[in-house]
Formats: sequence, structure tokens, C-alpha cells
Amino acid sequence: MFEFLRQELPFYRVVYSIRRGGVQTAISTPRFTSVFGVDDTCRFASDGKLVDAKTGRPAETRRYTCAPRPIPQCLEELRLVTEGTTGETFNMCLVNYYADGRDSISFHSDDERFLGPTPAIASYSLGAKRDFLMKHKPRAAKDGDAAEEPKGVKLALGSGDMVLMRGPTQANWLHSIPKRAGPEAGKGRINITFRKAMVRGGTENYYQYNVGSGQVHRWDARAQQMAAWTPRNDSNGE
Repeated sequence: MFEFLRQELPFYRVVYSIRRGGVQTAISTPRFTSVFGVDDTCRFASDGKLVDAKTGRPAETRRYTCAPRPIPQCLEELRLVTEGTTGETFNMCLVNYYADGRDSISFHSDDERFLGPTPAIASYSLGAKRDFLMKHKPRAAKDGDAAEEPKGVKLALGSGDMVLMRGPTQANWLHSIPKRAGPEAGKGRINITFRKAMVRGGTENYYQYNVGSGQVHRWDARAQQMAAWTPRNDSNGE
């Protein structure tokens, strides 16, 4: 499945800007990303077109800044199996490709309001083994003492492993995939996460930061790396 997804899915190296201290700063995402699905206010009809979840009527053209995409069949089957196993429901699928040990994601929590107060996130690992770190969010200092240093947990995730985070996990914990050296550092890893966005803002957020407006990348089997991709010119018979 790792080889199939790496070969077939479109990936993006998203660059976005944030304001730090009143200065606009460009941030380059340190991994390849992709996303599929749509929030609870819409659904995909059998022909792949978006319809309003309540009325069943076609969704307005400009409802989303970046047009949502249906979850591919192979990932849709995994989503259904995951729902049956966990008892949770999911409508979004985020896919990260870590090309080597230099790609990473810093400590963060998925505590956005559009996921609800106690979100469930099912996270699968495929390919190279990578460490998954968790630590408590910093606790406020008491009686003038220094703030307590968060305690950490390290899980070495191998190909096929799944971590389920739910309940108060996102409210209380941070997690990350740090950079890695050693024998596994030159190998790629795919991370698949299923989650449930409740409102339109969730879809907007995920597509902005996982697709954006940048160049599509696809796996180049000959070069053994992700490469910028453009559609072939069918008029030339290619």
C-alpha cells in the first residue's frame, strides 16, 4: 500500500505565510502533503459532485476556496474499516509523505474548534519507522515556582501501526514527528490520518495548508524522489 499511494497520489510542498510580531513570514511545510474529503455540511454524490448534506441539492460553486476532492477508493476502504474498528466516524483524510529523515512535523495539537471538543484522529504509518513523540501541554506555574516541564512519551511506529487519539487527548497533549538520523533516515514514510471536520472552516483549513496553490508533485520512480508534475499534452499523443 505504501508503494501504491506514493506512486498514485498527488502531493504538495505547501508554502504559506503567517504574521509574527507584526511581520509577514513565509513558512515552507517540511514534508509533502495531500488531503481528501469534505466536512459534515456537504457530501459527495455518486458522480463525485458536491451536494448539501441537508438538502441533497448541488452545493454552490463558490462554497469552498479550494474544491474538495473525494477520498480515493483505497483510502475510502481503509476509512470504513477504521470506523468499524474504532466506533468513530471520519470525513477527512490527510496524507503526509516524509521523503527522508529530514522531513518532520513540530509539536502541535489538533485542537481546532472545527473538529469539536473531543476529536478522534486515527493515524496510520506506512514505510520507514519513525518516532512519534507526545508530551503534556505546559502547565501554569504555581505559587511563583517555575512551570513544570511536560513529560514525554516516545512510540517507535513501524509500517502498519495505527495510533488512535481521542477524548481529551488534543486538549491536553502535543505530538510530533522529529527529524531522524541513522539507518532509516534515507527511507520514505507515509502517514494517513482520518478525522472529522464538523463545519466548512475545517475543509477550508485542511485544503489551504495541505494543498494550497502550489505545484503538484508526483513520485518519479526513475529518480526515486518526488518531482514537480504537469499534465501531459494529450493533443501530442503523449
